[in-house]
Amino acid sequence: PTTLILIICYQDCHALASSPKQVISRRNDGRSKSFSFDEPNNKRVDNDSEVKFQLSQVGRDLIRPSVALGRVQAAVRSTFLPSIPSSSSSSILGSSGYLQYILLDNIQDLCTSLRSVLATQRILEGVGVGRADATALSATLNFLIRDGCGMLASLLFTSYAASSFRRNVKRWKYFADVMVDIGITLEIVAPCVLPSPALKGWFLPLICLANVCKALCGVAAGACSGAFQLYWSNTLIGTQDGISEISAKNGAQRTVMGGVGLVMAGLLAKCLGSGNVSMVVWVGLYCALTSVHLVANWWSLKLVELDWLNSWRLHFIVDQFLRSVNETNTDHVVVSNPMELSRIEPLLFLPELKRRKLCPIEMGVSFNRFARMSHHTSTSLQSVLSQKQKQNYILSVGHACRKRVKQKRRVLVAFSPECSNKDVAKAYLHACIVGHELASTSKEQRNDVEEIEIVKEVEMKAENKLTQLFPLFEMSASNAGWNLDRTEISNQGYEICHE
Repeated sequence: PTTLILIICYQDCHALASSPKQVISRRNDGRSKSFSFDEPNNKRVDNDSEVKFQLSQVGRDLIRPSVALGRVQAAVRSTFLPSIPSSSSSSILGSSGYLQYILLDNIQDLCTSLRSVLATQRILEGVGVGRADATALSATLNFLIRDGCGMLASLLFTSYAASSFRRNVKRWKYFADVMVDIGITLEIVAPCVLPSPALKGWFLPLICLANVCKALCGVAAGACSGAFQLYWSNTLIGTQDGISEISAKNGAQRTVMGGVGLVMAGLLAKCLGSGNVSMVVWVGLYCALTSVHLVANWWSLKLVELDWLNSWRLHFIVDQFLRSVNETNTDHVVVSNPMELSRIEPLLFLPELKRRKLCPIEMGVSFNRFARMSHHTSTSLQSVLSQKQKQNYILSVGHACRKRVKQKRRVLVAFSPECSNKDVAKAYLHACIVGHELASTSKEQRNDVEEIEIVKEVEMKAENKLTQLFPLFEMSASNAGWNLDRTEISNQGYEICHE
């Protein structure tokens, strides 16, 4: 019995010696609570309860600068920054580019707020505020017509471009920024035509056009905001479940910047409206704000590293992949990663200069167009359709005119309903291989029969190359960080099925 008592006493003493003296509970927003064990009295002390109920302790904490600064930082963090489940949340926010992104985004938002107040002031002057001959009815009619044009434009634009917003989310976001700049500029310029009797009638069309530009901005920016919030949710939190918090914190940031913008815009409007500022200074300030707005948006979009392939990104890495295979002829090909492409991806809808003279590629064509432009006869089209069950798409070289000449070649791709996003990427690689093979053919055709023979030979070689290269392309893209299962490229939108 004595031995048993000694063993139990030893175990109790060892447990007390190895037990923690203090337990700290940390939140994702930086706040923490501590719980300590008072050893002599074997008494538990809850520091959080002391902070809440002992006013003297609260006073001491507020006097201590480090404690007060920590509380302020925690409050700011919980209001404006997303909660990241990690002890190194500050480094994640910095390394991911999120802090730079929200800084640039709020700068451009502030520039828009300042210029919007100036534009509103100019519009009110244009509709007659302050003039004895102006009536409330004329001003109301001007605003009704202006708002009606904006509503109609937003409906038409949504019908036209809604399906392409996600495929080119960066370009559409920058398009929205350019449109709001054009709209504000037109609103500022519109009152300048009123003193001229010949140009006075252009005031209403100008403000209507300005509101149309703002309506296009609203549709495009609203459609793209969800994609960016989803991107930051996946980047910072690692899941899509954080999109609601990212959206709420983004709204809080814009609320604060909107308040700052209102105060600054009021001071700016008062200063510029006093008549003591020359027109050169006024125009220079407006141009500077517009330039800052465009540059801030440009750099903020460069920080977004999307890991899925749209038309431009897919064309870039496929072309890079094929050139590397032809030059190195190795089993390990390296393609650019999302970070590298985000720095060079164009943000404007401008014609792109092709680095190589390849024949055009038409994706998602209807079977009517496929049958009309391809070299296949009615009998051979039946065998072509059998490929659809194996690859979920069919491909053929077509010609844009009845006379099959080399200059009118194009690659036609038609999708089946079962075609996945990865199959789309495979089909585009297949089409590019066909284009490269056609470009490398030195034999000139003399008639349609020879052209068809050349095309058939090229299609057979491309099919064999695809079987060898697609697994390597899939591995190279995956190693670079691309998700082929989320590929979305521009196409004509048709899917073929037979009954």
